[in-house]
This record gives sequence, C-alpha cells and structure tokens, in this order.
Amino acid sequence: MQLFDPEEDAQNLDNWFQGAIKFFNLDEEPRWPDYFGTAFRNWHMNQKNTQIKTLSLFSGGGGLDIAFHDMGFDIFECVEIEKKFSDSLLLNSAKGKRLYGCNVVCKDIRDYAPTEQDIDFIIGGPPCQTFSAAGARASGVNGMDDRRGALFQEYVRILNQARPKAFLFENVYRIIGAQEGEPWLLIQEAFKGAGYKLHWRILDAADYGVPQHRERLIIVGIRDECDFLFPSPTHGPDSTNKKAYYTAGNAVIGINTNKCKTGINGRHGHLLNDIPPGLNYSFYTEKMGHPRAVFGWRSKFSDYLYKADPNTPTRTIKAQG
Repeated sequence: MQLFDPEEDAQNLDNWFQGAIKFFNLDEEPRWPDYFGTAFRNWHMNQKNTQIKTLSLFSGGGGLDIAFHDMGFDIFECVEIEKKFSDSLLLNSAKGKRLYGCNVVCKDIRDYAPTEQDIDFIIGGPPCQTFSAAGARASGVNGMDDRRGALFQEYVRILNQARPKAFLFENVYRIIGAQEGEPWLLIQEAFKGAGYKLHWRILDAADYGVPQHRERLIIVGIRDECDFLFPSPTHGPDSTNKKAYYTAGNAVIGINTNKCKTGINGRHGHLLNDIPPGLNYSFYTEKMGHPRAVFGWRSKFSDYLYKADPNTPTRTIKAQG
C-alpha cells in the first residue's frame, strides 16, 4: 500500500496555487530565465569592494543572514529576541567568523528602531507558527488572531523608518490562504503602502540544491521601478539541465555515525529502526498490515517516527506550536 503519492500531492499544490492567483487577481506568473539574478551576480562579481548594507530582523540562529553574507551582503545588524539564538549570533560575529563585525541586538522587535543611515536592504521572516497548519492546530489560534502572526506590522514599521531600497520577507506558504486570504491581502497592502512593488513566489529549497523539500513564501519588495525575476531552479525536473535533487543520503556522506553518543530517545524510539525509509509511525498500524499494531490509523502527527528516505530530499518537519 502506498502511503504517499508525490505526483498527486504536487498536482494538488499546483491546482491550489493557480486557483489562488485567479482568486486574488494576481498576475505573477513564473518567468524564466532569471535575467535579473544573472545580471546582478555578474555585476556583484565586478564590484569587489561594493557591499549591500543589510539589516536582519527576526534573525533566529542566523541561517538567512549567513546565506546573504555568502552572496556579498554586509549584514551589519541582527535583531533577535531569544537569548539562545542571540548567543549563537554573537559567536558567529566574532573575529574570523562569517558574520564578523555584525552588531547583535537581543531585543523585542517592538522596542527596536534602526539607528544606522542609508540601509540598502532588509531581510527577515516574522514568526510563522500560527500560519502553519501544525502551529494553528497546536495553539488553537489562527494567523493574525495570534500576536506572533501580527508581528509583520513591526517589519513594515521598520521599513517605513529605514526606507531601504529593497527587502526580502520569508514565511510559510499557508499564510496566503489563512483566514480566507484576509491576512495575505493586508500584508500586501501594507508593503505596497510603504512604497514597494512586490514580487512573490512559493519556492521549494530542494529546487536549489538543499536536501529538503521546504516550501516557503518569498516576497521581494523593491522601492524603485525596476524589474525582478526569481532565480531558475538548479535541481529537479524544473531545472534547465534536469539535475538530480541533492538527497538526504548525499547530505550525510562522510559522516562517521560511530561517533554519535546519543541514541534514539523517546517512548517509541526503539521502533524507528524497523520502519522503512520514507514511512512513519503508520508502519505499525493494522491498516498497513503490521502483525503487531502499536498505533491506530492516523492517531499520531504525520512526522511521528518519520524516517527520511536517503534517495530523496527529506520533507519539512512541521511546526509544533
């Protein structure tokens, strides 16, 4: 019995996406190749001493910041409320580290105001748990009804204060359809009201060489009248050369698992070894034909005891709240 049908799931997502475009009267159709991205990268390679002064909001552990740094952006300041994440950012801003020289601000975003002048770019993704399907179920609160979901307003406030040339906003794609689309329309209106032309896509990280299917809404806002195209996929069936996905197995090549000191913990951790790659707890259900069923069908969260298939990118582990 096949538990998941990737082709059917992909078709359902495409149908939903096209329906959303029509419902919201949008004209953002995919356009390839990425002339803007190619031109920008060529320009940047010829501007060795030019850096784009960038402010990071809702920085977390700094994954987005490091990625932009590696592309030549100058991450001069990170703002993050959680101390454990700020401590990690501080370690990465020390001499010899990738974010060397970055000022780390551990503060509630509602109490923050930029002090630097001539900021070129702002990046960040406000907390998204209440817009994710799992987070909404866990908290019992949807989207804008949760104070975390309304933090995008602080992003807009800082845009109005700093007036950067452009920004990048990242979030879960479910934000588009949350609460019948009302928050999504409010977000677009707020960004446009701040003076930015919006370009957005739902992108899958696996299409760009990451060993995980991680779909995220990416909004790029540009203040000047200039065209923008998202980069073409580098991996998968939509890539120019049809390059194979970077798989979970590829990602762990060379890692010595004998040095792992922590075993598989939890009440049912001992069951994981027998679960086939790509399946989850449902392997131990009567419906899947297990002779000694442990769980009822659909009685657990879909990621419970999920084992990645080494021959494919992993799937996204859903938010818990």
